[in-house]
Amino acid sequence: MRRPAGRALVVLVLLAVVAFLFLTFLRNPRRPERPTPPPAPAPRNRIRIGALERPATLPVWALGRLLQGRGLRLEVLGFEDPGRMWEMLAAGELDLVLSTLDEFALAVPRHDPGVLLFPSARSLGSDAVLARSGLDGALDLQGRAVAYVEGSAGGYLALTLMATHPGLHFHTVPARSPEQAVEWLRHGDVEAAALWEPWTSALQAEGFKVLWSSKEQGIMEVWVASRQVLKGRGAGMEGLETLAGAWFGLIDRLRTNPGLATNAIAEEARQDPAAIHAILQSGLEFLSLDEARRVAPEALAQAMQAMRNDWSLHGAFLPPAAPRNVDPSTTVDTTLLETLVLPERAPLTGPGEPVSPPTPEPMDPGPILVPPATLQSPGGPQGSPEIPAEALPSPSPGEPSSPDGPSPTAPPSESPEGAAPPAAESRQDPAEPPSGPPGLKPE
Repeated sequence: MRRPAGRALVVLVLLAVVAFLFLTFLRNPRRPERPTPPPAPAPRNRIRIGALERPATLPVWALGRLLQGRGLRLEVLGFEDPGRMWEMLAAGELDLVLSTLDEFALAVPRHDPGVLLFPSARSLGSDAVLARSGLDGALDLQGRAVAYVEGSAGGYLALTLMATHPGLHFHTVPARSPEQAVEWLRHGDVEAAALWEPWTSALQAEGFKVLWSSKEQGIMEVWVASRQVLKGRGAGMEGLETLAGAWFGLIDRLRTNPGLATNAIAEEARQDPAAIHAILQSGLEFLSLDEARRVAPEALAQAMQAMRNDWSLHGAFLPPAAPRNVDPSTTVDTTLLETLVLPERAPLTGPGEPVSPPTPEPMDPGPILVPPATLQSPGGPQGSPEIPAEALPSPSPGEPSSPDGPSPTAPPSESPEGAAPPAAESRQDPAEPPSGPPGLKPE
């Protein structure tokens, strides 16, 4: 019996199609995908600094003048959200951050952003918790509302106030800015606020009282570098050493010729020199190179661990947070200071202006280490200046509770201080510097 011719025809057609496709593939083989080009190399003459707005970052405004003659261009970026600042440092989009030790201690388990290079200053009265009239002591804050700036050192200052007064429990209310916290305090929406200069002096002049300050709980300022720049990207270690030398040279200027350095800061920040001088003299001490060397890296790591424990007790790492298990000792490396030599003094102003001879006066290092920081409460206000209802005290007396979670009842171990920096806004043209740190305008 003969097979139908149609079936054979179908088989032949299929074979022809397969052969055609095979030949087509041989003639036009699949081109390999082009590899993603590597990121453009970062300029070696540029250093990008991130900072929050605090008095201890004011010298950064004049730092660019000292670096101009050393082949480095400084870009300063101001931040309101410290979390974003740490994310950019971790990604290598920033080279350095001027921050507080307590804030860095909070950022390490969240972002592992970089390595602490050296301490720069300490607040010994520049930060304070101020209360309305009628509240005479810390225990009078029981069950009341205390404002602090989200992500600032004021949060940790408020936290240590509870830690060192067993049984004290008040409500922490995060604000977006110092202006908002001041507005709440003046209008009676909160009973106290954790702030820093120049707001603290202005509020005291209006009759508000200091209940707790960085005199009792010192705050340490620190420089933190990205891991990328430490590995040679951008300015690399050479650029960091140049910046560190210029920084300590500027601090020496603030001691020996404060007028020149203060005027340079004021001109770059577009502020009144007298106001800048008053802020720098209000409970703020900058460390010299020798004093910074005397701060042991082991002490900094131990202080960070103590601060992290305080944050943990406060609930900063509760779900949905997923903190990294980072050993604090791996995030502190101050070896840059060991071989650092201060450069010869260069004029901060025009070459024709006289420079007074140096008259160094050694500063007593005092208690360099003690913990302080920045309280980041989840759910802080983002858009409206009004205080969320759930953040205010419960109307029932005798049962105060904090929306930010439990507070520690044991005082933190003595350790370094931390504090958050005043941020200069981004500036790239030294001829047109942006506006400086906001001044407080009393109503």
